[in-house]
Formats: sequence, structure tokens, C-alpha cells
Amino acid sequence: MEMEFDVESRSLITSAHEEEISDTSDLKLVINGNQEQLGAVLLETEDSCDTKSTEISLELNATQIPYNTNLQIPSQSDNHSKESEELRNLKVFEITENNIVVNTTKSENNTTNTNLEDTESTDIPCLQYDWSVASKLLYVATEEYQPTESCENFTKGCQWSPDGTCLLVPSEDFGIRIYELPREFYSEKVPSSFVQANFTSALTIKEGGLIYDTCWYPFMSTWDPTTCCFLSTSKESPAHLWDAITGELRATYRAYNQVDEIEASISIQFVNSASEIWCGFQNVVRTFDTNRPGRQTNDIFFKHSFPNMGGLVSCIRENPYMPGLVALGSYSKCIGLYKDGPICVFATASGVTQVEFSSCGTKLYSGVRRNSEFLCWDLRNPGTVLYSMEGRQSDTNQRITFAITPDHKHIVSGGTDGSITVWELPDSITTDNDEYLNPKYRIRLSKDCINGISLHKHLPVLATSSGQRKCGIENMHRDNSVRLWWAS
Repeated sequence: MEMEFDVESRSLITSAHEEEISDTSDLKLVINGNQEQLGAVLLETEDSCDTKSTEISLELNATQIPYNTNLQIPSQSDNHSKESEELRNLKVFEITENNIVVNTTKSENNTTNTNLEDTESTDIPCLQYDWSVASKLLYVATEEYQPTESCENFTKGCQWSPDGTCLLVPSEDFGIRIYELPREFYSEKVPSSFVQANFTSALTIKEGGLIYDTCWYPFMSTWDPTTCCFLSTSKESPAHLWDAITGELRATYRAYNQVDEIEASISIQFVNSASEIWCGFQNVVRTFDTNRPGRQTNDIFFKHSFPNMGGLVSCIRENPYMPGLVALGSYSKCIGLYKDGPICVFATASGVTQVEFSSCGTKLYSGVRRNSEFLCWDLRNPGTVLYSMEGRQSDTNQRITFAITPDHKHIVSGGTDGSITVWELPDSITTDNDEYLNPKYRIRLSKDCINGISLHKHLPVLATSSGQRKCGIENMHRDNSVRLWWAS
């Protein structure tokens, strides 16, 4: 028997021994009967994820929300390691405490460029992150994350709200903090005379235990306070729906197991235009009606309803193009696709920590723990790996998140070495494309692990969260903080 230790849940997971997969060619695929139907639907979409081609609009059914949730679902919404010996065109930046660029560009002729200079102001005619210049540090929050004798208090990721006005940051001290977007960013430019400032949270919410996962309401807008809410799940507690303005508890969703005991979920997500809430457990996914807090409405048991899936569900994501098509990541080295029933299962090299769909819905990105690469799957031909992105440092069980830029040209990931790694996504996939994508840029932003990264959708503002669990290690540099960077 193989024993896997789950850092997030602090529990031991026992699973049958599986042979380690060392190459993407060894990936296994289990296909169910309706796999062909999924491929046929997705083949109708564009091959590339160019958002200029079409605009996807989904018709959502308006439902009445009971008074105790105080939530309104809008009637309509626009859905917006085999590393090579030389990494060509890899740009490496070192950011010091004084925010000065000290080192630079590696190229074939081993030349180095001079320091980059800040312009007087940065205008944004259209949103585009520019990774060829050094990101400018604007705001930093460290005071709230100082370690204590009882808790290290490192951050556990960060998420911009759907409207871009708030940043959600869970931490090791059972707290969930919300930061407001600084007013200076609303002018869409940052003067060169801007001085780095401290960042303080506008709201702090305390959970009853170790926080496992959080999720924004997908139609959140500050113009409608009833939509300003988010979900959280923590150790030995039911799922909670919190008001993001007042910090009040709006609703509680209690998941009951086979012996009628309340069980805490590991992952949580809004599904089906936010009309449902899906929670991940060991070998089961329990679903709730958003309008009816309380007991779950349905259970999806892996050994019965989804026979080829198994393990502790670590992450849940919904396809933006096909509402109801859900990807389930598991710590037992597999990813399952589900829509009104099981579709297929992908086998991975290690426990899955994050899955993300492309904006066109035809691709799925997956990251695993203790592995320097993550994969891009072709959903039009399930089981096919389009390419593998290599080069990030992720030699830990901790969740290291990645994000896709709004223009869908780059994918960015944190790392345990304190750097963010940027890959340039190919415009189209042909037989001439390399199976392995090497990093285009690597930017050093911290001396500690960058575990969370979130890209603003309307401004070139990069949010990073850093820190990690360091048991029995003394006199080691700690950087438990949240930072905002201007990346343009």
C-alpha cells in the first residue's frame, strides 16, 4: 500500500499502489460511452482560443432566492521533465527589496541587457500584460501574516473577484481577508513617482478550522451588493456562503455522509450558472441547490455513479462554453469529466492540485504536485495531450497555482523558488509544434514560495501570495505576504 500525505487536509490518504508515470506518452485514459458526443460538440468550436473570433452569450434562468441567502442570480451573463539544455529567449529578472532590476536576458550569445527603466506613466489602450519588462511593486501586505508561536500564518492563494474590485486571500490562521482594489488603479496608469505603499485588508472573516478552499460568486458585481459573496470550506465545518461587504454569514450548506454525519469538503465550486454548489470529498461529490441551504440534493459516488474515478477531490472547475460540463481533479492521480453522467477519466503523473478550462472550452490545463510540468489536454479528442509546459519549480505537496492571461497568449505560474514562470501559448496546434513548451520568461519576485497568482481581467495588475509551511526549520527566510504588481 502506498501512503500519500495531503498537506492541505493534514490527513493520510491510503490508495492502491500505482506505477509512477514518468512520461506523457504513458498517460492512461478511460473512456465511457458518451465520450464521442463530447468530442463532436467541442469540434464545432474554433481550434484556437482567440477571443476576437466570437462572443459567447449564455442564457441563464432567473430563479427566486430565499431571504436567508440574499442572493440573486442574474438573468443573463457574458462568459467572457525533460528540460532542454538551453532555454532560448528565457528572460530572468531579479527584483530586490528596493524594486530594482539587477539581471537580465539570457540568449544564445550570452549577452546581457542593461537595466530596464520605468516610464513616467503606463497607459492601457487595451489590456495586455507585458512580461518583457520588470513588474513594478506597488502594494504589499505583510503585517497581517506575521508568524506566531501557534501558527506560521502563511497565505494559501489569492483570487481576484469577477468584477476585479476585490482580492480574496485565505491564510493559515483560519482567516479569509478581502482587499479592495486601490483607487490609484482606476485611472489606468501609474505615475513613475508612485511610492510603494502598505496594503491592509478591508474585511477579515474567521473560519472554524483549517481553510481548504474558497470560491467567488461568478456574477459578483459591486453595483449589486446582493451578488457580493463567496463560498468557503474548512476543517470539521460545513460549507459557508459569506457576504463580501459586511462579513456576515448568509447561508450554510451541510453535507451528510452515509452515517448521517456532517462532513467537511475539500473543494468547492459554483456550477450550472451558479444555481448549484458542488463539493468534493473522498470518493464522492455532493451537490447543493444554491437557493436552498441545508442538506445536499444529490451525491455522485465514484465507485457507483463514476466507476473509473477515485480518491479525494482536490479541485472542481466548470467549462465556460458548456455549462454543466465539470472537471474533477483528484489526489489519486486522475481527472474526471462529468456532464449528466461520467464521460472520461485522464490519468496523471501525480496528485492533481488545479484544473482550468480555456476560454473556448476546447482545452483543459492541469497541474499536479511535486512535478515541474503541467499539461494541456485536447477535449475534442479526449486523452490527447497537446503540449506539456515545463520549467517551474514545484517540488512540494503544497498547491502552486497558475493563471491564464486575459488575452489567452500566456500562462503564468508561481514556484517554490520565489519566481513566476511565463509560457507563451501557441496560436494554433500543428504537427510542427513542439510537444514541450519551455518558459519564455522567469521573473524573481520573492525569496520564498509563491503559492498563489491571480491576473486582473481589466488592468495589468498581478496579485501574488507567498509563504509555505516550514516544520522544524529555524532561521529560514519567511515571506508571508500579499503583493500587487504593475505588469505593463
